Parts: sequence; C-alpha cells; structure tokens
Amino acid sequence: MRKALVVVPALVLCLSFLPAQGRVSIAAASNISAVAPALSDSFERIYPAFRAEFTFGASGALATQIINGAPFDIFMSADTSFPQRLVEAGETEGPVRVYAVGELILLTTQKLDLSKGLAVLADPAVAQFANSNPETAPYGRAAQEALQNAGLFDRVKPKLVVAQSVTQALQFTLTSADAGFVSKSALYSREVKAYDREWEYWFAVDPSLYSPINQGFVVMRGGATGPAVVAFARFLLSREARAVFAAFGYGFP
Repeated sequence: MRKALVVVPALVLCLSFLPAQGRVSIAAASNISAVAPALSDSFERIYPAFRAEFTFGASGALATQIINGAPFDIFMSADTSFPQRLVEAGETEGPVRVYAVGELILLTTQKLDLSKGLAVLADPAVAQFANSNPETAPYGRAAQEALQNAGLFDRVKPKLVVAQSVTQALQFTLTSADAGFVSKSALYSREVKAYDREWEYWFAVDPSLYSPINQGFVVMRGGATGPAVVAFARFLLSREARAVFAAFGYGFP
C-alpha cells in the first residue's frame, strides 16, 4: 500500500508536466492575428505533438509585459527594436532573428480618390483617419514616417485617430474612420475581404517613404530549452513558415 501512495502522486506529476512541455506560449504583434491560424496549422502538421498558443497586442506593450514578468516563451514583434530591448535586458536566449517583412497599406471603406495616394487624407471627404500608436506599434511608426516624408503629416494630423494597436486601427477603419493605416495581412481577414480591391479600397504605401518593417522574434530565457519552444523557433525560419507568411502578403529580407 505504501508503494502505491508513492507511485500515484509521481504519475500525476508527470502527466501534468507533459502538456506544458508540448505547448509554446507566443506573444505576437497584432498584425500576426490574421496569419496565426494558418501558422499554427502548418506548425502542428510538422510537429503534431506540440501546440502553439498566441497572445496578441502592440509590440511595445507586449515587450513591457515581458519585462514585467509575463511568462511567454517567444516574442514575435512587428519590428526588431522591441525584441532587441529584451536582448539588452538579458531576458532572451540568443539574438533577434527576422521572420518576415511587413507591408503598410492605406485602407478605406469609402469611395475616395485613391489615385492621389497619401494626399487623399487631406481631402475634405476624409474627416478622420486611423493609425496605431507609433510609440508602441511599428506599423503606426511606419505610417507616421511615411506621412512626414511625404510632407503631409502636419496637414492631416488634426484628422488623426490614434489606436493602441494595428488591429484596433483596422477596427476604427471599418467602423468609424474614413481610412486607416494597417498591415497588408489585414486583407486576408474575413471582415476585410469585401474591400480587397486595390486602388478602389486600398493601396500599398510607397515603401521608399518608411523604414523596412523587419519583423523579428526572440526566444525568452525561461523557455529556451523546452522542446515545443525549440521546435517553434526552428519552424519560424523554415520554408514552410515562409510559405504561410508569403500567402498573407509578407516579404523577406
């Protein structure tokens, strides 16, 4: 009887430990939300014993949460500067690695003259446009940089509605603002499908107007040896992951 009492708790402990080893917890920039289901499917086909669990937010906000102790295994940012801060803070195992390059678009649900490019935001027909906070959201930073380089920012700033993430900027664009800056991957979400007509409802912002949106990831120090974490980090740099990102409008360095 005494042996049974010893073995059973040990067995319970082992069973509770294995599922944690089979999961990877990912803090991901909001622009990844449209890609995540396909990314998870591809990862789990290659590694059927593992599961990817995503939490989405503005890159800067997620980086702050991680520094303050949020227990993520991997951080997929929309840039390289926020994960680099974690590297410098000693929170990561290894350097920042780029997994994709994002593309910035201007989206509208209205009938605007998009042939004007970014100058359309100065039209009286545009009362408000959305952009994510450039302090915490790299796509917002890129949009502000593009407007400044185009000599338009001061003219259109009074119309600006600031969102906390690129996902919220998309929601503002679809519900209340006349236009908004979002990632190209938003075009692949169900709610935007009806507006996926280039130069009628969206156009790609001239990439020469903003710094490349190199999206980097880091492996957090605490989870670096977990088999699911190691597998997902390897997967992010694989041709299978690149195929998924390419299908959602991303490029590569």
